[in-house]
Amino acid sequence: MNVINSKLDTIMEYKLASIFKRFIALVIDGIILSIAVRILSFPFNFPSYDSGFAFIRHYGGIFFFVALAYYAFFESSDMQATLGKKVMNLKVFDEAGNKLTAGKAIVRNFVKIISGNYFIIGFIVALFTKNKQALHDIVASTVVVED
Repeated sequence: MNVINSKLDTIMEYKLASIFKRFIALVIDGIILSIAVRILSFPFNFPSYDSGFAFIRHYGGIFFFVALAYYAFFESSDMQATLGKKVMNLKVFDEAGNKLTAGKAIVRNFVKIISGNYFIIGFIVALFTKNKQALHDIVASTVVVED
């Protein structure tokens, strides 16, 4: 077990999620979101054969809002995890060990989407922090643990 010291000086014991499990959960969520965005974009008649930068050009704005809603909704729900995290038996807590509020989940995931899409370093930070926190976890004071 690893010990997480919160900013409130509360000490909680958790088994921190491995970077590998978090990555697999992110891939699962990415697949789910890509399918959802294509379905939601169908009425706008965007081409379905796009890949790479063309996908971002056609679906980027929609993807951002759908992803933000998806992550924030699931992580602030009673599940405390997206579908990908649930498959990998992970949960998200604040540093005091509480369920995320909707506001904290929105902040966490806004930073996650920006740092993930533009500054991959935001994820790499987790390799070097004591509690395996990525940039979005540090900003929102959250941790990802094994359930």
